[in-house]
Amino acid sequence: MVPTRSGVRSGGGAARTVALIGIAALGLLTACGPQIGPVWPMSTDPAPILPETSDPSVVRVGVEYFIYGSDNRFRAPVTQTADLGRTYSQWEKDGLTFEAMPTRPAWAARDRQLWAPTVAPFGGRWVMFFGADRIAPPQPWNAQCIGRAWAPHPLGPFTPEPVPFTCGIDQVGGALDPELFRDNTGRTYLLAAFGDTLDNLRGIELDGNANPIGDWVVLLGRRQPWEYHFIENPAMVFDPVRGNWLLSYSAGRWFEPAYSTGIARCSSPLGPCTSRPNGPWVSSRGGRTGTGGLSFFTDTVGNPWVIFSSFAAGRESTNGGRSASVAPLVLDPMVSVGPIVK
Repeated sequence: MVPTRSGVRSGGGAARTVALIGIAALGLLTACGPQIGPVWPMSTDPAPILPETSDPSVVRVGVEYFIYGSDNRFRAPVTQTADLGRTYSQWEKDGLTFEAMPTRPAWAARDRQLWAPTVAPFGGRWVMFFGADRIAPPQPWNAQCIGRAWAPHPLGPFTPEPVPFTCGIDQVGGALDPELFRDNTGRTYLLAAFGDTLDNLRGIELDGNANPIGDWVVLLGRRQPWEYHFIENPAMVFDPVRGNWLLSYSAGRWFEPAYSTGIARCSSPLGPCTSRPNGPWVSSRGGRTGTGGLSFFTDTVGNPWVIFSSFAAGRESTNGGRSASVAPLVLDPMVSVGPIVK
């Protein structure tokens, strides 16, 4: 049996009427934005199951899960497994991990510096969007760009395009942490964090060839007191309980203990979104710190789950060391969520 894991809750329903009234009284309902609804922090801390896995994202194909992450000893490492209900040793995980991008992007400044890859099928191919610093940026402090690569299989090999997909506002201010998202109608969006602005989190719709439709739209800016330094790592999931969308994001500096995960609700995949003012959704506790890089995925029967990375307390570093945890996303507290269904 796969063990049941404590969930990340975003609840509602009749049992939460009092909570909804309280939130309305606090002024969290806006004329143009969605109803926030109660959003509770994680109740317990799921133990990490995948060592050396940063900024994780998951693609499921049948019963197989492909877990992508930022560079470690591989460029764009991808781990293939049919079981996300167990804990892997470093040796076991390495045996299931492949280098998805054998060749460095021509525009990337460093050979082993690629982070937050996100992957999805487009037609008969697979696309990967990823972040990397570019050569000779006009703003050295905002060197990040988002690249695009293509492959015949989710394991790769992904071939990067010769120029970045975007480098931010006016191709100057930097862009990072891409995340692909398909809404409940099948339309596809790319989310990203933009530099040189307080309106960091943005989204754009993509066509069937993963090309932009229209312009980037602001989803959410850094506005809450607990969102120090920067917000990044956007990810989105549809909430069928309320008929709107959840937007998660990381806040702070990724290598510090206070790095945490925020949550917002959005009227559409391109906003407007309203964030939670009274603190992070997932934060440091229980011996794990720097919780961030969260993204969403589903198991084989469609149950929503989250995956995110964290450090062991006291071992925060810019040289790796983050591991990934998974937990069910509880959209309705009246519904019991069991183990990952394989």
